[in-house]
Order: sequence, then C-alpha cells, then structure tokens
Amino acid sequence: MHKLTIFFYTPPSNQEFDQQSWQKFMGLAEKMPDLRRETVSDVDEFIFGGQGRGYAKIHEFYFDSRAALDAALQSEAGQIAGAFLHEFTHKRFTMIIAEHKEALPKEFVT
Repeated sequence: MHKLTIFFYTPPSNQEFDQQSWQKFMGLAEKMPDLRRETVSDVDEFIFGGQGRGYAKIHEFYFDSRAALDAALQSEAGQIAGAFLHEFTHKRFTMIIAEHKEALPKEFVT
C-alpha cells in the first residue's frame, strides 16, 4: 500500500484555517480513482524536531499501489484537487509519497 501525505502549515497568525475551502478540497480529492482510505489529523502539540513545528493538520490518502497513487494524481480529479490545494493554501504545505506498512499487535516483536 502507498500513501500520499500532506502536512499543512499553520496559517499566518492573522488568519484561521479556512474550513470551507478545506471541505471543498476534501470533496475534490475524494474523487480520485482507486482511493482506498483517507485519514485527517489535527496536530495538538509539537514535541521535537525543527521541520514540523508549523504543522497544523496532516491528511493522508491511501492507495493499493504506487501505480494506483500515480494514476490518481495524474487523473482529472487529482489535477483539479492539486490545483485547488495550491490555491487555497497559498502553497503552505509539504507533500510526500511513502510505502505504507502496518503491524497489528499480534505481529509486534516482544
């Protein structure tokens, strides 16, 4: 499984996170083909490290494979969502692609 993760920076101090635009972005992104799962996290506290200090929200989109993720990004829905993402955030985000691996408690090394 592969995922696209977007780290949203905290808006400038004189602005709030635009919830209406956020909802519009989610609606656009959820139209990407073969999207299997989506998670959204609001950052409560920054604990350590310099890079992530300004993150306010983390959004993850899961796909069965890297090929499916790439196809989704290249799709019309992916292109429209991406263009709107740049517009409504004023490019205040970081985006990564990662292979996702997950272990259940029975698989933990003890």
